[in-house]
Amino acid sequence: MRLLWNVRGLFIGLFVLLIGIFPATAQSDINWNSLSEAQELAKENGKKVMLFAEAEWCGYCKKMHKEVFPKQTVQDSLDKYFYPVKVDIESDREIVFNGRSLTERQLARQFRVSSTPTFIFLDRDGNTIGRQPGFLPTDIFDKLVAFVGSDLTGKQSFKEYLNKHGVDIN
Repeated sequence: MRLLWNVRGLFIGLFVLLIGIFPATAQSDINWNSLSEAQELAKENGKKVMLFAEAEWCGYCKKMHKEVFPKQTVQDSLDKYFYPVKVDIESDREIVFNGRSLTERQLARQFRVSSTPTFIFLDRDGNTIGRQPGFLPTDIFDKLVAFVGSDLTGKQSFKEYLNKHGVDIN
């Protein structure tokens, strides 16, 4: 009987140890697409494309991945309006944009990305409809996605939109 209690204690101890070693898994990340796939889907379904220009060394990009993108509200907003695409501004990986082959680095130059992170919003035909550099907290990012996604960019400024929705950024 004593041996049984010792074995149970050993298993309980190992279980507690493993819980401490392995952190809880984070929520899933955004469903990222390739650029050519996103453009094809956008044309078929009428959604837009969001480019997330990032760099491996970018701390704020990592913060977006860790703190903002895992949030369910962000994933739901993006799923509603956009096909998201990650673009590494320093990568020589070949991609296709508007039927033309180029590297991610060349695409970043084409869109004049000078800082990371930068969000670039494209219509279904690949035309730029908006861009926003810098880290955005979850609530602001959600509102930006809804603002651009619901075609309000030509009707009011993002600042006006935020003010209408009770967010003061002054």
